[in-house]
Parts: sequence; C-alpha cells; structure tokens
Amino acid sequence: MKNIICIILIACIFFGCEKEGGTLSHKIKYSTSPSTFKSVSKSAAESYYSDLGTYVTSITPRHFSAKLNIMMYYDFWESGDNSSHMISYIEGHDNDPNYEISLYVDFSNNQEVTYEPILYCTDGRDGLFGQKQVSMRYFYFVPYYFIQEIEIPEEYGDEIPSLGYEGTYSTDPITGKQYYKVNQLAFLEKVFGVPDHHPYGYLFGNTDRTYIFNEDCTDLPQSEEYPCGGSQPLIRSNKYNAVTVTMPDKGEEVEMYSTISFDTENLIQVYAGNDNVPYTMDDIFVYAPNYWERISVKLEIR
Repeated sequence: MKNIICIILIACIFFGCEKEGGTLSHKIKYSTSPSTFKSVSKSAAESYYSDLGTYVTSITPRHFSAKLNIMMYYDFWESGDNSSHMISYIEGHDNDPNYEISLYVDFSNNQEVTYEPILYCTDGRDGLFGQKQVSMRYFYFVPYYFIQEIEIPEEYGDEIPSLGYEGTYSTDPITGKQYYKVNQLAFLEKVFGVPDHHPYGYLFGNTDRTYIFNEDCTDLPQSEEYPCGGSQPLIRSNKYNAVTVTMPDKGEEVEMYSTISFDTENLIQVYAGNDNVPYTMDDIFVYAPNYWERISVKLEIR
C-alpha cells in the first residue's frame, strides 16, 4: 500500500501524455539465465553464511515467478520537479478495477510480454515525451513477492523441514519427489529478521556499486535515491546501464526492449542449523548471500 501511494505521489508531478505522433512500443523479457553481470553473480553464489551451521547443499528452484508492485524507468525524480520523465508499467491506483495495480510474471520460461505503459511528463504528445532524447537513468523494481518451487532433497525422507509462510507441499505421484512452493519471506527471515527489515525493492542505475541502502531501518524522507521514503531497506544496484531513448518521428516506431534477469542457479542454500547435523528438521533454508547481485536489467532500443 505504501508503495502504491508513493507512485501516485510521484505521478502527481506529471501530467499523462496525450496520444499523437510516432510510436514507442515496449516489450519485457523475464529470465533466470545469467546476465552480462555473470561474474558478480557467480561470486555471490559461491559465498556462504557462517552463523547458520554447516553448509549442506544448494538448490536451484524448478520454477520462479513474481507478483510485481512497481516497475518503471525514469530520468530524474525530485518532488515538485516538472522536467522529469517516467515510464510506468503498472498503474498506481489502489482498489480500482479499471487499473492494473500489479503484474504476475514468469521468469522460468523466458516470458516475453508486450506492454502499453503510462508515460508521465509535462511535455507529452502522442504517448511520447516532447523532449526528443530522454536518458533513462533509473529502473525502479518492487515485487510484492517472488515465488519459487523447489525440490526437497531426497535425503530428508519423510522428515521435511517446515519452511513456513503458508507454502504448499506437493508430491510427484510417479517419482515420489517432493516439492515446496513458497514466497521469498521463508528464505530471508533467518538473515534479516521480521519482514519489515527485508529489502522491499530494487533501484537500479546511477551508482557504481550494489549495496543495501538504509540497512539500519532509519525512518527517512523521500529522495532520488530512496523514492518512497520510510524505514525499510532498499537495494541500490549498478546492474543497469542508462540508455538514451530518442523519440520517434511521425510514422516511425521505436521499441524499448528490456530483459530482467534473476540468476536462480543455486539460489537456495541449506545449512545444518542448531544441531549442526545435516538433513534434519532444524535445517535452515535461505537465499544465498548478496542474492541481489543476481538481479540485473538490460534496456535495448530496437
């Protein structure tokens, strides 16, 4: 709810652009494949926690999807600034059936989706920005949750650890393999504590490193680095390179083609827990350290 209200406030800076002129089309691909930032992602996957017991094994989810709350590009944001340009793929209206307030996306199957986003600006025409060239310096990405289905290692037999958070167990009637489907909260609690201390979103661009912003959960105002304000941590990421979009002339078409990658290979790590004995009921399942290094965004102009 906080994020939806935030986007409404940001959007109030702008006026909706009216239709006239060329065509700016949009397509987004969701993938679990390693991105161009593979070297960093691999490093993150090979690191381990030291306070959860002996490392046991790693698991790659058999399926990975998400429900998204915010997904947008923008060039610059500051409250009251009328020169900014925003491309939002999710409408910021709450409890209104006439607007899309969330998106369900499938990373596992390399899903490609064509969107008709909302452009917010004060210089709009024909669904385009009046400014001929706009540099999309930021990509703001906030999921309600990530959903993963994992195979429970056969070494557990009938004693399956409880991962919590209303996950769903299932058994393959032919192979007898057991699976568990649950959101990311189950894998972050042992690392970050209560949900309000988990990173709520990801702001890509205009930084030379990837890190947790506001890790100590201080109540902070809205800012360009922290668009919605508040006290929850946010991931700031350099896994996106700014791209300048040139508005097409009348009769021309430009496609913004985005690839959002979340490298899920060995994403889930298993530790032996308090008894330090592997494959027992107190084993701990967590996201690999610095899992946010695995997420990247690439924008291409076609």
